[in-house]
Amino acid sequence: MENLSKAYEVLQQIISEDGYPVKKFRLHAIYPSVVKISSPDRDTIEIDFIDSKPKVKVKKLFTISITVLGITLKKNNGVIKLDGFPDVSFSYD
Repeated sequence: MENLSKAYEVLQQIISEDGYPVKKFRLHAIYPSVVKISSPDRDTIEIDFIDSKPKVKVKKLFTISITVLGITLKKNNGVIKLDGFPDVSFSYD
């Protein structure tokens, strides 16, 4: 049940005005959004975005917007699955 509450907390932040902070960017989704939540094992929750996929904006010399396919939440860390880019691992603050 603890994992489920963590997934809920992350989803709440993703759809909030401020988004969910991950490393040097913020993950923000448009509400309402259709998601599929699954648990392939006891310590993992996978959140796959079906509709209204969130985007992350990365600003270097210019700004690019990358579509987020899903998020994997584990006990001590998570992974953001990006479309056309390497996945990004993060730890919980």
